[in-house]
Amino acid sequence: MIPVSSQFDQKLASTQEERKLHFGVGRRVFQNTVVLLGGRGVGLLLSAAASVALARYLGRERLGEYGALYAYLTLFSWLATFGLEPILAREAAQRRSEASSIFFTGSAISVVFAVAGTGLALLFAPLFGYGGSLRLLLFFASIDILLFPSIRLFGIVFQVDMQQWYNVGISLARQALWLLMVVLLALGKAAFLWVILARTGCALVEVALILFASLRRRFLSRPWSFSFDLARQLIRYGFPLALTVVAVGIYHRIDQVMLHMMSGDQTLGPYVVSVQLIEQLSVLPVALVSSLFPILSQVSGQEEQFRHYLGVSYRFLMAVVFAVCAVFTPIAGPLVDFLYGKQYHPAASLLVVLVWSEVPIFFGVVITNAIIAKNLQRYLPISTVLGAVVNVVLNLAFIPRWGALGASWATVVSYCLASIFLFLGIRHTRVFAVQGLRIAFPPFVLALGITAVLTFLPWFFWWKLFVAAAGFLAGALLTGTVRRSELDRVWGLIKTCLIYARP
Repeated sequence: MIPVSSQFDQKLASTQEERKLHFGVGRRVFQNTVVLLGGRGVGLLLSAAASVALARYLGRERLGEYGALYAYLTLFSWLATFGLEPILAREAAQRRSEASSIFFTGSAISVVFAVAGTGLALLFAPLFGYGGSLRLLLFFASIDILLFPSIRLFGIVFQVDMQQWYNVGISLARQALWLLMVVLLALGKAAFLWVILARTGCALVEVALILFASLRRRFLSRPWSFSFDLARQLIRYGFPLALTVVAVGIYHRIDQVMLHMMSGDQTLGPYVVSVQLIEQLSVLPVALVSSLFPILSQVSGQEEQFRHYLGVSYRFLMAVVFAVCAVFTPIAGPLVDFLYGKQYHPAASLLVVLVWSEVPIFFGVVITNAIIAKNLQRYLPISTVLGAVVNVVLNLAFIPRWGALGASWATVVSYCLASIFLFLGIRHTRVFAVQGLRIAFPPFVLALGITAVLTFLPWFFWWKLFVAAAGFLAGALLTGTVRRSELDRVWGLIKTCLIYARP
């Protein structure tokens, strides 16, 4: 019989080990998230500078054409990787010793689908108004959008090993190169074709750096082998995600294709500007969840820990996205005029609407990764396919009457339907959606109230910005959206990371 004191000592030691493990996981997630956010902060400046330079260089109509080209190719991007990114991350996290064969097999599958996708995109191009010279531009653009992603899959190993600084560094190198190319093209007044070729060239550099880093640093060691059994398994796992990706591609980009066909590129230009600005925010959920996803996969069978990490993701992201919604309205007009010029001023009213589409995007990133970690990805196509159908129907109804503003509202409605509410109707995913909605409700009411009040106040936009930021912070603390204990924990992680960073 074990003495009571011995049992107590064993339990205490076990508790201490669990705390060390829990804190170690938190520290790794925090470090990777900080790296991703910090890198993205720099990348945001580079991307914004390139976007502004490109918009001013091309003008409204040419920018609309540019956006329409890449929006059309995105409709076929589901074939570029067949939705295998999260599947490969999950499988490699759970079977790290077999990662080389997993990534090699997944990449080989993706190459086959990518080639097929390129052929289909070029075949159907004339039906969507991309005939003549636009078809040639589509071919060069498809190398970046459809062919290179299958090779970029090797970069997932950095996420699996929680060393995201490699992805950050490579991404920053590409963005810096793209900014340089845009400036040189603008100074040289180069033809539109060279813009497409320059973007594809930057993608080639990115792919080369990913392969060099993953192989040279021995993240992926030999032997590499292609497994037909694994290929069949990956295709089976990836098929629901592929359907999800094609549906997501439709309701993320079909609005631009339809505006190109129904309203013309002159109308599409400001819409492209607003979409580019709003999509920069999407790095926040991706940064956090890409750091947490390997952990969610590993604790998917431990319900209490799984719900804890899922709640942390929801709480942080909902606070951030509703804060953005609250403070963005007062600065939308001045921001567009300052960055892009008066010719793009119509984008301001579009931004005020489109910023709310980030809420379901933030929410959807969290719940999607939770569903995949639980191996429930078969349910994802249900929501996204219906969301895509709703988006197309709403665009058909709204664009002829309200143009780009109608497309903006169609985006918000369809995103909310696909990324939030439909998961409430599925028994196995309802618990994840309910947890997220409970966390999201207080900051939603707070942001909506601040936006409504500021709309009717005749103040200068700087004052509105200050009041919105201060009001949301105070309200977040009062409602528990931001908790003092969590702020203390973040500060503790910062101090620990600084200690580990010392030489």
